[in-house]
Amino acid sequence: MRSLIVFCSVTVDGFMAGPDNDLGFMVDDEELETTLNGELMRAADAIVVGRKSFPEMSTYWTAAEGELADWMNTTPKHVLSSDDSYDVSAWGSATLAAGDGVEQVRKLKGKKGKSVVVFGGVETVRALVAAGLVDEYWFKVHPMVVGRGRSMFFDVKDRTALKLRSVRSFPSGSLGVVYTA
Repeated sequence: MRSLIVFCSVTVDGFMAGPDNDLGFMVDDEELETTLNGELMRAADAIVVGRKSFPEMSTYWTAAEGELADWMNTTPKHVLSSDDSYDVSAWGSATLAAGDGVEQVRKLKGKKGKSVVVFGGVETVRALVAAGLVDEYWFKVHPMVVGRGRSMFFDVKDRTALKLRSVRSFPSGSLGVVYTA
C-alpha cells in the first residue's frame, strides 16, 4: 500500500494557517525548500489537492518555472470534490476524484506506485488526518507563533503517538521535521 504524506508549512504552535487563512507566517528559506522539495519529488508520484485549494495552486504552478514547477505540473493530481462536474482542466494531468474524498484517497493508496502527497487545503488535510489515512507528516516548521488559526488536528479524537524520523534546522530558523504515524 502506498504511503500518504502530508507536506505543509506550520507555525511553532501547529497551525497550517493563521486567522482568516493567513499564510504570512512562512519564512523564506531557499535551503529548506530545496532540500525538502527535492526529497518529496523523489518520494511521491501522485498529488492530492482539495477543490478549494485547486484554483490558486493551478494558477500559481502553471505560471511557475523550475524543477519543482515541472514536477508539480507533470505529476498526476487528484482533485477531491463532492461536485462531480467540477472542472479541473486548468491544470495538466489533473483528474477529478469526485465523491467522498476520504474514500477516494483510500482507493488511491491501494494502487501501485510511490507515495501520495497531499498539500491541502486545511479541510482536506483535516479530513484525511481524522480518518487515520496519513502515514507521514513532513512539516516545514516556521519560527512564528500565531496563537490561533486553522489546525489539521482539530478533528482528532484520540491521542496519537508519532515517531520522529528526522529533524533538521535551516538558516532561517525553520525546521524540516518528518514524523511517521
